[in-house]
Amino acid sequence: MTTPDTPDTLDDAPGSPRSPRVLFSVGGTVFEFVRKLEVRSTGELLMLARRRYRNGLGGLVVVKRLRNPTTFVERRRLVEEVELTFRLHHPNIAQVHHLKLYRGAPHVVMEYVEGRSLDTVLNLAAMRRRPMSPAFGAHVVAEVADALHHAHGQRDDANRPLHIVHRDVSPRNIRVGTHGEVKLTHFTVATSRLAGREDTSRPLVKGDIAYASPEALLRVPVDARSDVFSLGLVLLELLTGKHPLAVEETPPPPPVPQTLALEAQGPTWMPVSEVASRILRLEPELVARLSEGVPAPLAEVVRRALRVDPVDRFPNAAELGLALREWLHTHAPNHGRHDVAQEVVRAAAEATERRNQSELLENGVLPEGLTTEEAALATEPPASAGEDPLDDMER
Repeated sequence: MTTPDTPDTLDDAPGSPRSPRVLFSVGGTVFEFVRKLEVRSTGELLMLARRRYRNGLGGLVVVKRLRNPTTFVERRRLVEEVELTFRLHHPNIAQVHHLKLYRGAPHVVMEYVEGRSLDTVLNLAAMRRRPMSPAFGAHVVAEVADALHHAHGQRDDANRPLHIVHRDVSPRNIRVGTHGEVKLTHFTVATSRLAGREDTSRPLVKGDIAYASPEALLRVPVDARSDVFSLGLVLLELLTGKHPLAVEETPPPPPVPQTLALEAQGPTWMPVSEVASRILRLEPELVARLSEGVPAPLAEVVRRALRVDPVDRFPNAAELGLALREWLHTHAPNHGRHDVAQEVVRAAAEATERRNQSELLENGVLPEGLTTEEAALATEPPASAGEDPLDDMER
């Protein structure tokens, strides 16, 4: 058995027999590599692993290998961030089981949610050239809002608010299960006001910068309303297939002041300064234009969630979720998990049909052998980890 070190070493050679390969063990539990799931632009590697207990098979989990902290402060901060996620017990949050510091890199063991990421769902909707239904968008975002409200309300052992903020609410971190369940994942860049916590002085915007709130881009303290803004962007994209950053502005927005020099956590398709300029100047009029055709009550929910000033937004995720559930109660009272699951299946089928039609007309628009599902997934460059065995902490 071998230990995978980099994404390139994780795949079997062509024609070679598949044999179990141990990633690491925690106590008496062994985690065996199954396959790569994703390599993110931040250098994080996600792997599907099989958990085996001493007395037999324990099922599938996701192992997320993070970038190795380079300083003691960064390492301590990472441990604190993952410790926070151990407190979260909600049906709409993917459970975190362990943090294993192994071969110089932190590995987070998480619940495996069989299904698709919302990022893939949005790509399928784009391929079929029609957004998801209003009921789908309202249901999924309401479920995520419930998850966020649970996280935002956490308290420490002395009953003091922890003020957890996810900071990376984006389609890639929301999964829709095969039975229609919705799960928010990846709290590993969450922030809190845990006593003794040290903040970074770098102008680094954590998470996917395309879904960052104005206050996160201004590098000022964030609270639950920052996640509300990010979730509002997700809702807008589900309902319309549009994102404010993908809309041409005439004239283009002026650049942000040089004093706001920012760093993104990973590569971006647009300069960070331009992202900040567009988000910091996101006017209600533009949101209204992007929301054309959306049912008026839902368009108003989007407009309120995406106000630049946090004071003008929903005060918390619970209020956002309540507004969406009130619309569902009136306009789609019987909408539930089964409907969510079936709509994703239909989106994939319609995307496949349109792909096949395009291939007939254009003599093939996708590489040979590529499925619609694979075409809807974004690929990222690989990253590697060093070696320095450390202690592990488990739930």
